[in-house]
Amino acid sequence: MKNKIFTESVLRKKTILFSAAVILLVSACSRETKHPELIENMSGIINVSVANLYTEPGYRAEMATQILLGAPIRVLQHDRNWYQVKTTEGYLAWIPENVFVKMDTVVFEHFKNKKKIIFTDDFGFAYEFPDTQQQRASDLVFGCMLNWVEDAGNFYKVAYPDGRNAYVLKSQADFFDYWLSTREVNADSIVKTALSLKGIPYLWGGTPVKSMDCSGFTKTVLLRHGIILLRDASEQATAGIQVDISKGYDNLQAGDLMFFGKKATKDKEEQIRHVAIYVGDQEFIHANGYVKSGSLNPESPIYDALNSREFIRATRIAGAVGTKGIKSMTDYYMIDK
Repeated sequence: MKNKIFTESVLRKKTILFSAAVILLVSACSRETKHPELIENMSGIINVSVANLYTEPGYRAEMATQILLGAPIRVLQHDRNWYQVKTTEGYLAWIPENVFVKMDTVVFEHFKNKKKIIFTDDFGFAYEFPDTQQQRASDLVFGCMLNWVEDAGNFYKVAYPDGRNAYVLKSQADFFDYWLSTREVNADSIVKTALSLKGIPYLWGGTPVKSMDCSGFTKTVLLRHGIILLRDASEQATAGIQVDISKGYDNLQAGDLMFFGKKATKDKEEQIRHVAIYVGDQEFIHANGYVKSGSLNPESPIYDALNSREFIRATRIAGAVGTKGIKSMTDYYMIDK
């Protein structure tokens, strides 16, 4: 009798496990065969301080890039609760639905025309009341943008894309239009901004000042000057004024972008793997483990042998704003179809 009960118990467990396995297999197959659905005439605005975008729909996919609170996106298709979107610089990636607000064309046009404030400090917070000792509404990083509602003493009262209200210290923010009108794009200003980010840790796919990869670093530096660069180093290498480095470093100017990788051969295309900003005197600054300086000079204590060997291209951003791949933040809400 005991053996019978034991045998039946084992059989029941095996049956349950088999049924569960079948359900999981059917579920997995149904997910795999379901195709993403195309979406027309839908835009969106990022609703969190920093949103992660992925190469595929799902958190297990590789993080491709990050974009900031208030950033516009064009929604292309969806797969369950994930959406493929296009960013203002034309980058395609997937994003979960809980970090942005969907808008039709009319609502999007109305939103983009509202007066904005931009967070200008590296890090900070928005508060639920005009008091830094009260409840925080969210964190903020440089470049986050919110709709201005009204002035409130030392604070701006602001609105998030989802309609929440909060308060941001005026000492940490400015009206976007005014801020943009004060931006300078020259060698000294670019280098000064780049050096101010020394020590920020490296993160693959990272863009904001919390952590960044090599091309995220160059994007963030130029964003502080009101410029939107293309996302990846290989894309950034195609933009701007090409600088001739075939006979050495004499043509380089501080603020130029430097690209590293393998030159094209008969069998292979050029491969760009890294980007840095030239600061002068054969030195550069880049995100490699963390934001730090390097040198092309073998006698320097910060000589970077690998990148010196594989320095293959340079471009100049100053004087090239508005050309292909170098977009002014004046056109922030314009996304090509």
